[in-house]
Amino acid sequence: MSSDVLMVLHFAFATLLPVFASVVLTMLLDRTSAGKKIGYWPKQILVGLVFGAIAILGTEVGIVTHDATMNVRDAAPLIAGLYFGGPAGIIAGVIGGVERWLAASWGRGMFTREACSIATIFAGFYAATLRKFLFDNRRPSWLIAFAIGMVAEVLHMLLVFVTNLDDSVHAFLVAQACTIPMVSCNAISVSLAGALLALMSGKKLKNRTDAPDISQKIQTGMLGVVAVGFVATVGFVAVLQTSLSGIDTNNMLALALQDTEEDIKDASDTNLLALADKVAKEIPSVSSATKDTIGRLVNDLDLAEIHVVDEKGIIVASSSDEYLGFNMASGEQAAEFLSLLPGGGRSQVVQDYQPITMNNSVWRKYAGKSIEGGFIQVGYDAARFIGDLTEQVRVAVANRHVGNEGLMVVMSERSELIGTRDDVSLHYDDVQSLSAAIATSQPGEIFQVTMAGVSYLGMYRTTEGLRVVALLPVSESRISHDLSVMITSFMEVLVFAALFLAIYVLIKRVVVRSIWQVNGRLGQITKGDLSVEVDVRDSSEFKLLSDDINGTVAALRQAIAEESARIERDLATAKAIQRSALPRTFPPFPDISDFDIFASMNAAREVGGDFYDFFLVDAHTLGFLIADVSGKGIPASLFMMAAKSELANYIKSGMELSEAVQSANWNLCQGNEAGMFVTVWAATLDYKTGSLTFVNAGHNPPLLRHNGTWQWLTQKSGLFLGTFETARYRSHTIQLSKGDELLLYTDGVNEAFSVDEEEYGNDRLEAFLSNHTNLHPHMLVDVLRADIRRWAAGAEQSDDITMLCLEYGQPPEVSGTVAVPASVEGLQELIRRVHFEFSQLQCPENIQAQLDLAIEELVSNIYEHGYAGTEGRVELSYVYDTNPTSLTISLKDSGEPFNPLEYESGSEGDEITGMGIALALAKIDDVAYVRDGEYNVVAFRKSW
Repeated sequence: MSSDVLMVLHFAFATLLPVFASVVLTMLLDRTSAGKKIGYWPKQILVGLVFGAIAILGTEVGIVTHDATMNVRDAAPLIAGLYFGGPAGIIAGVIGGVERWLAASWGRGMFTREACSIATIFAGFYAATLRKFLFDNRRPSWLIAFAIGMVAEVLHMLLVFVTNLDDSVHAFLVAQACTIPMVSCNAISVSLAGALLALMSGKKLKNRTDAPDISQKIQTGMLGVVAVGFVATVGFVAVLQTSLSGIDTNNMLALALQDTEEDIKDASDTNLLALADKVAKEIPSVSSATKDTIGRLVNDLDLAEIHVVDEKGIIVASSSDEYLGFNMASGEQAAEFLSLLPGGGRSQVVQDYQPITMNNSVWRKYAGKSIEGGFIQVGYDAARFIGDLTEQVRVAVANRHVGNEGLMVVMSERSELIGTRDDVSLHYDDVQSLSAAIATSQPGEIFQVTMAGVSYLGMYRTTEGLRVVALLPVSESRISHDLSVMITSFMEVLVFAALFLAIYVLIKRVVVRSIWQVNGRLGQITKGDLSVEVDVRDSSEFKLLSDDINGTVAALRQAIAEESARIERDLATAKAIQRSALPRTFPPFPDISDFDIFASMNAAREVGGDFYDFFLVDAHTLGFLIADVSGKGIPASLFMMAAKSELANYIKSGMELSEAVQSANWNLCQGNEAGMFVTVWAATLDYKTGSLTFVNAGHNPPLLRHNGTWQWLTQKSGLFLGTFETARYRSHTIQLSKGDELLLYTDGVNEAFSVDEEEYGNDRLEAFLSNHTNLHPHMLVDVLRADIRRWAAGAEQSDDITMLCLEYGQPPEVSGTVAVPASVEGLQELIRRVHFEFSQLQCPENIQAQLDLAIEELVSNIYEHGYAGTEGRVELSYVYDTNPTSLTISLKDSGEPFNPLEYESGSEGDEITGMGIALALAKIDDVAYVRDGEYNVVAFRKSW
């Protein structure tokens, strides 16, 4: 199998592995009971670890090239963050990035260590950010996911350059090898995962029936615009860079030629001046020049010519007679040497290889030296100085590079190779190919030639009778072009991606968010909340739309106001009827000292489905029950009235309790087309013997306090009432001891929700009762109801809250309520009335004085601080117990929230106020404050 096929299979596996993992994790976490039980953070950590391991595998099994590792590592944190949650993506990215940094130690690409580590960590944060702020914690479409994967890998490639600015060519080779496979495979992996997860969730990849939402339309449209802009921009840059690359190549070749020419010329000038210096030493003056001496020197030094020029600029002696008498001032080339005469300012002159003044068809290179009475001039032709300079020329080009891999070639005019780079071997065919290319071009023009299988761009010039050629590989000449286009393309991708995000977020904030706000308000209105107003005024259009909607809602609200008022009157009447049906006088049987009983019901709506009841069956038997009707509102209240009547009638008849419940059930099933039902806990108590018989028909188990410990009565007797007319019920009997207390309740107690949607729960109820083992029925119900309200802390009451508490062997509590205006006069009236009522309870005078002081101080604070000078009322309630003998008093007002027990100092008189309260309550046994709904409630107890 070829290496290319293996590489394709390798990348296919790396691309599909995170896709497969996303599918498996989705099935395990979303479609299995165990997976559904896993909490959010454990799930995020699990997914992060799995995809972190996949990122590590991407590093370890990647394909090494140019000291880099081609892989599909970044797809793992992208998929984790986009499809499973931001924390999972961040965890996977950090794991993969840290491992990539460490992996360089064992050969996994040191050159790209920083770039790869940063890119993988960034991929996790990038996916998390997009999921939260761009997609509102929803999964992106497969097309957008493809673009996200591509952008992440483009940044990865750009980081290769940023972290290796000192070796951009190497960075280019790495990016050139890795860009296409890594960008495409990571993008495909992220996109394919999104497509499969969408199909698994029942979505279509392209829904042709339902209109996409505006966010999707904007994303798709902007993606198309950005793609067109990217192609156009990169295309323009490619054309521009092609032109600039040609200019750069031309300049590079010209500069190389210039440098080499200067080196050759310098060597030639030095060599010829040295020969001229030798001649001047042999002919130190014009008068000493002889033909024999000149001829000998020409032969010995292998010169083409030697001329001796007198002080008038006339050649007076020469190796060639034809030059005798020649005036040096007669031509530009010759006249340059006149500066060697006395007063000319120069002692030596050397010229470039050029035509001579006497005969333009003859090329010579001349040098001159001043001597006594004139100067001497020596010259030689190309063949002579090439022989002398061959070694210097070879040295000049032996190590000379054009760019990185280019070279210089020096040839004679007859196309003989003189010198080139030492590490390059040019064969005869190569030299001939170069000569042929030179023959078809002009000096200073770029030509193309292929030598030894490598294509070069070249330029030549003729210097000192030599042809100097600069050659640059075509591949290297394009590297600056390709590098510029690549970096520009990467930058364009990131710029357009940033522009896409910025514009999308702007549109989302200005348009989409306003539409969502309008739709959200309309949703509330359509659900019946006509008090909602649309107040989206970011632009004139949305301001006008808001005003129109508000006007329509106002008209609708006004139209139904009268009907609402009529319904409220009817509900108030129904509530009054329902409340009147429940026993509300406590103690209900003041002449019976064998038990104490108290109950309360707070409906979630105007009328509810909970109810309680108690009555005497005979001279020694108490019947009592608590029940919860399914549903709420008027239907539940009507069914409640029927159930209450049926149960009371059958229990009062004296039949066995189980038979009474069974008979009531049969009657309730008749004609129950609405399918309503009621849970019931009913009991009869022989208060002379303490024998308690009860039936639990699907109701919450009550709690019994025995010997100071609360325990559940979990016995069950049958199904709820009203559904199965053939249902049978079984009663249970237990023996109560004196001091035992029984608490019955409906599920509005244990299923009360806090603002965080957490239930009050059975554990919290049991813990509360365990901390209150000495409260009698009335106080226990009040304190428990207050604790539930405190727990709810402003959350809407979701169900009726009903409680009934019975204490066996405890005589009934005596209670009373007094309400007066919150004022000095009201306080005086309150003290007068409680004096009378407490005296009837045989309250000692010293105890009554202590109670007076506490009441006076607390009521004074109510009208001075709670109402702060405004009108209001204060209500005093008391409960008198005989075991032990005590009075429990509560003061309730509807003033501003104010806790007199935690009165903070700071304003004038605060220290005196706090001291007064402390002194007044010093003799009180227990005191507490609670904000109960709209009321301040202070309760305190005094025993004697």
